[in-house]
Order: sequence, then structure tokens, then C-alpha cells
Amino acid sequence: MYTRLLLLLLSAPVCAATITAVTTEFPPFQSAQPQPWGIALETARELARQNGDTLDVRFLPWARAYQMAETTPGLMIFCLARTPQREAQFGWIGEIAPNDVTVWRLASRREVSPRNLGEARVWQLGATAGDVKMQYLLQQGFVLGQNLQESSDDLSNIRKLFAHRIDLLPFSNQVVLRYRSAQAGLDSRMLHPAFTLPGLSQPLYLAFSPGTPATQLARYQASFHQLQKRGWVQRLTARYR
Repeated sequence: MYTRLLLLLLSAPVCAATITAVTTEFPPFQSAQPQPWGIALETARELARQNGDTLDVRFLPWARAYQMAETTPGLMIFCLARTPQREAQFGWIGEIAPNDVTVWRLASRREVSPRNLGEARVWQLGATAGDVKMQYLLQQGFVLGQNLQESSDDLSNIRKLFAHRIDLLPFSNQVVLRYRSAQAGLDSRMLHPAFTLPGLSQPLYLAFSPGTPATQLARYQASFHQLQKRGWVQRLTARYR
């Protein structure tokens, strides 16, 4: 029954639309420099093309991108962690990246050696405004201005860590951490994993904002499923890595 419904949705005539997508720098999944590129971005463009739509991608600070996605129907956002708190709020198109959240320290700073969040409370942690990691740390009792510092983007946090302005940095994906460190002229081999945060390690998704028509979401979900079935997403990921 579900398969027949998807076939009907895919075959039904639809009007071409411009889909606005909001995101932030997160290479190799999406980046604006030197021109828009990345695994998630190319996948989103291909989904729009298959549905006869045009994708208008806007790179913003994550807090602003997330706020727009919360309040603007029909908006696409990526890469968004699929947490239990967000499950019923967003329309989940498809999984695009792992989210192996690890807390990092400088390898040279052996005195910074917490094994969990409880032991990390005596150190300064950094997080990005509006990010799920910031929300999680606040829920766990970390306090802004005391043992938690807020930045507008991941790159600022990486620079703070290397400059000893923070002691620990939770980060979502090791591949992205290497890319972002290299962009800042920093050597990610100087970083050492302190501990992981399994409770935050939900996959990252392409998603639609609340209020997006169910038929639109179903069409994009079906298109994503077809890309996966043909190995398109896997080949794209292998090419970038």
C-alpha cells in the first residue's frame, strides 16, 4: 500500500518550485567556498532536480538557520541531527552523515584528562550557538560564562581550542573536524579524543521544516530512497573522501 502511494505521488503532476535550503559551513557535507559544494548540498540539489524544483541554498550562522527552519514552512535544512526532541517537529528526508560526537582536547595538554562530562565540569568547553551540543550541555548543567563558552560557528571553536581559550571541544564528525582545522591552517593531528557522547550521536539528516506539505515531503523521501537504492549517495560520499 505504501509503495503504491509513493508511486502515485511520484507520477502525479506537480508545479515546479524554488526550494529554499538553509545550512552552515560543515565541509565536506556542505561549504560555500570557493563555490557551493559538498555531499549534502549535491544530494539536496539532485533531489530538487528530480522533483522539477530549483534549490536556493543560503549559508547562515547555524542559530539563524535553525530558527528559520523552525518557523518557515517548506524550508529545507541540513545537516540536522535527528534527536528525539526534534522527531515530531521536522520532516525527515534521509540520513546523510554519521554524527559521532567526541569531546576533543589538545594532545599536548595532558592535564586536561576528563573521562566523562562529570569530570569535564572543571574545564572550559566550547559549543556553537543553536547547535544540539550546546542545548545538551546546558541541559547537563553547564553554565554559559562559567564552564561553557558560546561561538557563532565551529571554526571559531576550533581556533579557541588551539589557542587554549577553551579546554575541551565536543564535535560532531571527525571528517569535518579535519576539514575545518585545515581551513584554519591548524593540524588536527595535534588533537586527542578525551571521551565520546553516545547520547548525542544521532545521524545527521536532510530535513524539511514544520508545516511542509506531506505530499512534498513524501516525494523527496521517495527520491532519496531511489538515490540510495542506486548507490548514488554512496558513490558521491566516496568521491569526496
